[in-house]
Amino acid sequence: MGVQVHATAAEFLETAEETLLREEALYNLILGVASRVRDGRSYGDDPPYFLSVLEAGELRAAAVRTPPHPLILAVPKGDVGAIEAVVNHFLESDPDLPGVNGLVPHAAAFAQLWERRRPVRVEVGIQLRIHELRTVIPPSGVPGVLRPPCEEERDILAAWIQGFQAEAVPDDPLTNPHEILDRFFAGGTTLRVWDDDGPVSMAGSSRSSVHGAAVSLVYTPPENRGRGYASACVAGLSQLLLDQGYAFCSLYTDLANPTSNKIYRAIGYRPLGDATVYRFSPR
Repeated sequence: MGVQVHATAAEFLETAEETLLREEALYNLILGVASRVRDGRSYGDDPPYFLSVLEAGELRAAAVRTPPHPLILAVPKGDVGAIEAVVNHFLESDPDLPGVNGLVPHAAAFAQLWERRRPVRVEVGIQLRIHELRTVIPPSGVPGVLRPPCEEERDILAAWIQGFQAEAVPDDPLTNPHEILDRFFAGGTTLRVWDDDGPVSMAGSSRSSVHGAAVSLVYTPPENRGRGYASACVAGLSQLLLDQGYAFCSLYTDLANPTSNKIYRAIGYRPLGDATVYRFSPR
């Protein structure tokens, strides 16, 4: 079993993509991040890095890190030996790793091994459910319409992005909301708002793989919640992405938020598996 470090995202995808595409929606995060880096996206000041573990030419594990974010881990066959190989590599190359993100058994195995080898405290950062949608079930009776955002709404949307970051990913390094908006307005990514006498909710898609697009940045300000706006916005955006030629949409939900899990199922999202983000802090 050999560990291979890849100099570029393109090289990593050439090695790992074929295997990961067999369960594309389940591995949408690692595929999408690698694809975005290949296409020129930067996630921080430090360069990203890419790793694969191969045995007899077959992919056993894949890992991507875009500092300062946690390691993204994929282990298609659940090979514990491959996970240990990744751990051994990062003990040498990145001993201050801040955490790991992956399907529950794989991320848990990595975290346990890391805790044994490093003086760290392991904590669960967030527990997630990965969903896939191939046919939209439009919600009924929600007033309003889906539309692109306007330039004059940037301040409103920036405040909403900050609200999303505070609620959905409070442990992640904060990203400047205006930089996020610049990427959406520049094209290549998709942001939509639900308008009911003004913008009341938003949803975006900034990451895709070969056949699927990921929906994220779903936010409705507290004063507009409970009216179906988020359901209508996500359903409308998902249909737009399918109409653009994607075979499916993927979406992560926080297991601690039963409301979001319920509304996404109602519009056609089906659960595929659970993931966990583990955080490592000095002990």
